Amino acid sequence: MNTDKYARHGMPRLNVAFESAHLSYSELPVDLYNSGVNQMLSIAAYCGHRIYHFSMADLYEHEGMSYVSASVLELPRGWSGPSLEAYRHLKKVKQQSIRVVDIHICITRGDDIRTWNTPNINILRGFENNGILLESVEATIATCDKYGLTERCPEVPQPVTFAAKNLPEALSAIEKLPHEEPWFVLKDRFGYGCGEQVHRLAFNDPYLSAQLHDYLSAYNSIILQEFCPEVKKGDIVVTFWENRMLGAMRRRSHKGQWKTNASLGATEKHHTLTPEQAATAWAVRQAFPDIRLTSVDLLPSGKAIEINAFPGGNGLLKTQDIELGNIVFTKLEHEIRKKMEGPLIAPPPVQGDEAPSLVGARAEIAPVYKKSNKKFQVYDVLSSEEHNMAIEDLIQFSPKSDNYILSIPHAGLFIPRKYVNHFTLDEKALLEIDLFSDIIFEGLDGMQIVSRLAPFFVDMNRRKKGFRKHSIPAHLQNPPDEYYSIDNTLFLKQNYTAKEKKEVLTFYDLYHDITENIIDRMKRERGYALVIDGHSMTSKGLGRVYDKGEKRDNFVVGTLRGSSADNQIIDAFVQTLKSESRPYGLGLSTARDRPYSGGFITRRHSDPDEDVHVIQIEVTMESYMYEATESNPKLRYALKPHRVRVVQKVIEQAISAACETAEKIYG
Repeated sequence: MNTDKYARHGMPRLNVAFESAHLSYSELPVDLYNSGVNQMLSIAAYCGHRIYHFSMADLYEHEGMSYVSASVLELPRGWSGPSLEAYRHLKKVKQQSIRVVDIHICITRGDDIRTWNTPNINILRGFENNGILLESVEATIATCDKYGLTERCPEVPQPVTFAAKNLPEALSAIEKLPHEEPWFVLKDRFGYGCGEQVHRLAFNDPYLSAQLHDYLSAYNSIILQEFCPEVKKGDIVVTFWENRMLGAMRRRSHKGQWKTNASLGATEKHHTLTPEQAATAWAVRQAFPDIRLTSVDLLPSGKAIEINAFPGGNGLLKTQDIELGNIVFTKLEHEIRKKMEGPLIAPPPVQGDEAPSLVGARAEIAPVYKKSNKKFQVYDVLSSEEHNMAIEDLIQFSPKSDNYILSIPHAGLFIPRKYVNHFTLDEKALLEIDLFSDIIFEGLDGMQIVSRLAPFFVDMNRRKKGFRKHSIPAHLQNPPDEYYSIDNTLFLKQNYTAKEKKEVLTFYDLYHDITENIIDRMKRERGYALVIDGHSMTSKGLGRVYDKGEKRDNFVVGTLRGSSADNQIIDAFVQTLKSESRPYGLGLSTARDRPYSGGFITRRHSDPDEDVHVIQIEVTMESYMYEATESNPKLRYALKPHRVRVVQKVIEQAISAACETAEKIYG
């Protein structure tokens, strides 16, 4: 994959910036001292994006334009390793000024942001003009203010808390605090976390006034809070990403330490929330709708202590195998892709960088789309979001190279909004989709034809009139508009009308018209056509397949028992899958024609005697993600970023071997 042009799954290479007071808070060259932010930084670098670091002091304006003087961070050439550890190997290679409007994603650590009076705060806002800022300035300020919890959530159980700006206010607040314990807690009102600005003071300390004066001089504004002795039993951290609770864990302080920060040696383990704890956590989270990524700190009794932006990621990873950085950064990638180019549309070629043959392919396909020139309101089965999308976005043609054709028929998540009531769109619907297989295959090259429509709405891999032959596997016998689920029941709750059926099949016809067009074009230009039909499958057979309940190989190559392509091409593809997957030590296995020997696309378009070679490739979902059957519901549908890259590389090499073999055959 050419990382100068594309990052993962068809993403353009992005400019990603990270803001914090320092580039490193440890002995490492790059360490933002927050494991969640470090994970995001690692994923961004691992995926080939351009990485910049700056502090608030590095922002400036020149001739009416906002700039940032940033450190450019790069991984060593040829580096490979665990995706979440990439930040440890980043190094600053140069200092460079870059326009704020040229940054696609900016993530703010916020440790040098305190209030609206922070220098350059308005310049920081400029990152949102063309890109994405996480968190927004408003959200960053909201979590910097540790008194915000008391102000926004007075009904939520929490320790008695007061704010003070001067010594008389502080002394008055201390008088109002409960005195059952000999101590109270003092915090920097606008502290950035990690426990460094949190202190425990004694009520009877003879030098208390002097201490208060010193803290007020250092912090300007302080929080005075009741000390709750139950903190000795630890506290609970509940992490949210948008309106999704990612997980909860229990922290216990290090011996001799009363604070529960991981940076101070606290231990962490998975925690199951009580109904009371969950209710408090959700109430606090909902009181801060402006914040996307946040954690709520609770005492075991359910009292809320604090809300923070950018929670750490190592605890969730260690206790629940949840990759916070990957979850967040993957969503940001999709958002900027949507903002730059529309929903789920592959990036256009760089101006002047596309080969003439690809320009010609685009021009040749354009008239095919005009037969169905419409826009649709569509519903996303996974996220429940709605989008306005053109026909070109739903049946998408993206020529990235002209040395093979890549068909991705079953990864779609959309159905036109007006057909939503035809289906039961619960979690079972996701089992009928090759979920996230587009992430695997779109990171490759080729002339790509992709259906963004859910296969249970219209199945591109079925014969238009269905099959009624016993020699055809049962799962291939239905027509594209009468989808049967894995348990062999009709997925439609109500049949399409004749008019609806005609519209549904318009998408089907377009998919195959484009496929036939580019097959003919490749034959004209190269003397042959090579088609790779990309799918994913469950790791165990489900439903009406003959291998029900059996464990499947990670890669299954469908060749219609060796008849869909020249045997030399098939052998090159299969042997390369085996040889390229072996060094990773992940136990990735390869099989031919079992359990799938090839669907309708393979059957319809393959004709080696007429120089059209088709190979179907199925990848088990467990190879790159956590499946719907994952026992831990918090992990379901989460990607495994390192595995995604491994699977991409292995398939990329197998396709390359097949292409080289075809070129040798045809001279």
